[in-house]
Amino acid sequence: MATHSRRPPKRRNPFPLCLRQKKAIEREYSCFDCRILCSSFLICKGEIQPDQRSPSYKVKIKYKPGGEPKVWVLQPEIIMSSRTHVYKEGNLCLYFPRDEPWMEGDLISKKIIPWTAEWLIYYELFLITGDWLGPEAPHSPN
Repeated sequence: MATHSRRPPKRRNPFPLCLRQKKAIEREYSCFDCRILCSSFLICKGEIQPDQRSPSYKVKIKYKPGGEPKVWVLQPEIIMSSRTHVYKEGNLCLYFPRDEPWMEGDLISKKIIPWTAEWLIYYELFLITGDWLGPEAPHSPN
């Protein structure tokens, strides 16, 4: 009986995927500083001010190819709860992955950063009204 060796699935090099995201972000958003760490994941930090009257929010984006980008608000401190659409780990709930799955060809500059700005607008409205006025999907309580 012949034995066949099974090769593990070929893994893609994450560096070119990170570099593509980094270049796209830097091309569209000069307010972001991006770095590729360990040739395998991207960290970007920047500021977004959703409205002239609102504070400027310092945010961090982490992206590891094969996963979804995650976003945290670093400053000012935000209210952490399912009502404000923040996961237990502190990253923002920007979209419902089953409705809008992250695809390898998606650009953080075209989806995640605009969605973060939109999330910040809804957060500002939450601070005023006490209600989340943005779109919602089912969440488990924090």
